[in-house]
Amino acid sequence: MGQKIRAAVLLNKSEIVIREFDKPDISQDDGLLKVEMVGICGTDPGLYSGKVKYANFPIILGHEILGRIAAIGDKASKRWKVKEGDRVIVEACIRCGYCSKCITGDYRFCESGLAYGTFISASVPPHLWGAYAEYMYLAPGSMVHKISEKAPAKAGVLVNAVLSNAVRWGRMTGDFFLGDAVLIQGVGSQGLALTIVAKESGCSPIIVTGLTRDSDRFVLAKELGADYTINVEKEEVVKRVREITNGNMADVVVDVAGSPNATLTSIDLVKTQGTIVLPTVVGSEVPTPLITDKIVHRDIRIAGQFTSDARTMGKAIKIVESGKYPIEKIVSHTFTLDEAEKGVQTAGGYFKDIYPTKCVITP
Repeated sequence: MGQKIRAAVLLNKSEIVIREFDKPDISQDDGLLKVEMVGICGTDPGLYSGKVKYANFPIILGHEILGRIAAIGDKASKRWKVKEGDRVIVEACIRCGYCSKCITGDYRFCESGLAYGTFISASVPPHLWGAYAEYMYLAPGSMVHKISEKAPAKAGVLVNAVLSNAVRWGRMTGDFFLGDAVLIQGVGSQGLALTIVAKESGCSPIIVTGLTRDSDRFVLAKELGADYTINVEKEEVVKRVREITNGNMADVVVDVAGSPNATLTSIDLVKTQGTIVLPTVVGSEVPTPLITDKIVHRDIRIAGQFTSDARTMGKAIKIVESGKYPIEKIVSHTFTLDEAEKGVQTAGGYFKDIYPTKCVITP
């Protein structure tokens, strides 16, 4: 009998169980990853609850991936520039390499629609298509990046999606620039990562908004580079931002609060000809009322934004490896593989007495 690999499988809505799978054979063109840590993305509770509708059960969740190359073929080793034993970050997207989006470098929108931990059923061989597992299969179209052995695991696991997303949303879309007044709506893991990117970009002032229950997160935001924090339940946010910016308002507002009300308020928080970045999903059936005359008359740019890619992954890895920021403090809760369901429930807000910033699993 070959080696068996344990994985947490989302069998159906609200049902995660531990299953065993055969260790796959590796060819010249693919690899096998020993999972060190995996982040629980907000998409995972959505798939678990059924709010995210594209579930293809059964699924092994997990697309924020940190691990070590356990086995690799010669061709894959040359392509990814890694060898057995290397510590790596694996992007969620699996490229086909041939569609127009892949050819032009926008493989985030690959027409194959394949990604780890989200779209591929565990019924499809070799089954290990997500990182809620002891090992994960590495398909030929994977995007793999080396990361230093010295990087704390809780910082490294945030590269994929959290920090690399912040680099894209802040630098590439928001065009954070030296001296820009930046306002970050929301102080969850993405808001905290954006604070780091704003600090790295030389922005000033950096303002972060949140709720009364975010008091501990406000302390961490200050440690990561925020100049001001605003409790929107106790302060009038537009008035306070006007005071901080001497009436100029923010050059860039990034809304990661996940609230239609925050999005609506963002229009009043940004300056004339400023930029609002909207990267957070609030639900396909949740309308956000906008006063479009304000957008038109003040020449405001609103930019939707999706996820990271190799360009932003590399930048995020450098930030982690620099050791300048206590990025690992963003991780608030750690679970074992056997506790995967509890981890997803915790991240999804199922327990009213627990308020996580970021949850991870260590298989």
